[in-house]
Amino acid sequence: MSIALPKSQPSSDFVRQLLEQQQELTAVEQFSGLHEAGQLEAAAAVPDQAAYYRQLLPATPPAAGQQYAFEVDLDACSGCKACVVACHSLNGLEDDEAWRRVGTVVHEAPAELPVLQHVTTACHHCEDPGCLSGCPVKAYDKDPQTGIVKHLDDQCIGCKYCTMMCPYEVPQYSERLGIVRKCDMCQQRLSVGEAPACVQSCPNQAIKIRIVDQSAVAPADAQQDDPQQVDSQQDAARLAPGAPLSSLTRPTTVYQSRERVFSTSMAQDESIDPVAESHWPLAVMLVATQISVGMLVCERLIAAGMWMVGEGMPSAATRWTVTAALLIGGAGLNVAPLHLGQPRRAWRVFLGLRTSWLSREAIVLGKYMGALSLAAALLWLPSLAGYLPEGISEWIPAWAVPVTLAATLLLGAAGLYSSAMIYIVTKRRLWRMPRTAGRFFGTAAVAGAAWTVAVLWGTEQPPVWTLALGLLGLLGLAAKLVWEWKIQLGAASPKDAFDRRCQKLVRRDLSALARQRLIAGSLGAVLLSSACAVGLWSPAGGCATAVLAAGLISGGELAERILYFSSVVYDRMPGTLR
Repeated sequence: MSIALPKSQPSSDFVRQLLEQQQELTAVEQFSGLHEAGQLEAAAAVPDQAAYYRQLLPATPPAAGQQYAFEVDLDACSGCKACVVACHSLNGLEDDEAWRRVGTVVHEAPAELPVLQHVTTACHHCEDPGCLSGCPVKAYDKDPQTGIVKHLDDQCIGCKYCTMMCPYEVPQYSERLGIVRKCDMCQQRLSVGEAPACVQSCPNQAIKIRIVDQSAVAPADAQQDDPQQVDSQQDAARLAPGAPLSSLTRPTTVYQSRERVFSTSMAQDESIDPVAESHWPLAVMLVATQISVGMLVCERLIAAGMWMVGEGMPSAATRWTVTAALLIGGAGLNVAPLHLGQPRRAWRVFLGLRTSWLSREAIVLGKYMGALSLAAALLWLPSLAGYLPEGISEWIPAWAVPVTLAATLLLGAAGLYSSAMIYIVTKRRLWRMPRTAGRFFGTAAVAGAAWTVAVLWGTEQPPVWTLALGLLGLLGLAAKLVWEWKIQLGAASPKDAFDRRCQKLVRRDLSALARQRLIAGSLGAVLLSSACAVGLWSPAGGCATAVLAAGLISGGELAERILYFSSVVYDRMPGTLR
């Protein structure tokens, strides 16, 4: 910028005047003057914009049994998204990250055209937050004075389990930071009497902060495992049309509307279900650990059957089955950390043991792999006796191997149960107990049987039991494929509304993955039946064929598990058409 100097005034005098004026108007001089005049404290006591939002904040802090909550006047919300912009700017969010969103509800009225109404939504700071109870590293905290649910960024490992536990899709994952973040109601502003960014920025004063009684936000529990009981829930048990049942986490946000009622409304994006994240490292880990446990179960069942008829399980068969199970399970657990945004913090996973099934799964499966390693070492000890100090094998009692295998089997079963519970407790209807347990334990049965058949044919014994196991695995695989076809992959329309939505999503966006699942499973079944026949004449040929079958079956189960994650549909807060 250029400054025009008066012609009658020398430049040196003008510069001198500027320097003198600058010395008089420095920040230090201004701060000192305000402090001496007593104006600094008065200015800091009341924020500049307080006159515009003071009535939007409570006059007193919450008392015992109370907490802060958002109160939204839907009739005043114009959908301008000023609250979204303010929240994004204040918190420095990523370009595709939003802690507050604005959806649209369509009201149907007789003799009137449909009316649109906007619904602004953020974290509901629930009385029973799913994110807090599910977090394996205690990265969430519900403030006992304010009730605000805060996320502790320095504790987060980026496992994203809270994004599954929260039915309102509030926690947002940042790829750049490798952690999850969420709305904290601008607690740092509330603590000094200033309104949150969304409240202060709304031009229509549609968002307020109010104090609510925590006991008043606890609706009756819903029986989520029974679809008929869920369908019978009244709309009053939801925050908005299409929203999850409030009984899941007891949200504290209050939506008010004097002109429209939700019983005759629907979310504008009600029929639109996006493809969910595939979580492929989790899919690999789940399938691999289930195969590992399934192999151990199959081997122990055959050993028990042979013992009952007076035969003994060949030590080579047990040794190689346990070793293969160890390698497959270990590979899966080593892939799992790829799912974490902060894998170096994964050691904290034990912190949530009391509340989080993810913590329980990690600890139990870790102990399972330790016990399985010990069992493998004991089984290989006789073969390595020539390379070890003399007499060391005599220190190991005869009962050590069967006892270790029994303990390993119990830990494996507990690990599979914990894996299933991780998703069952999210209360997503498609992940309820019968569906999830059927998929997880079904994978353990069919893929575990296929790999065990391959190992047993490789040891060339015992052929009768191997054949029986192969036929049972073949029947289990066929039953599982038929079941999946009926509820998700087939052409017939299912009875359940969520199954229909899931089927529509699979046909529209995941058809290639569905075909891969069916083709791999079908070819695996054909090869497994061939391995049973070939193995009777040539154990080596049966082993090779069974390995191919087991690989195809495992690939099909992996595709099924990715579909399990990607095709899940569930109730959500109203969105909008884009």
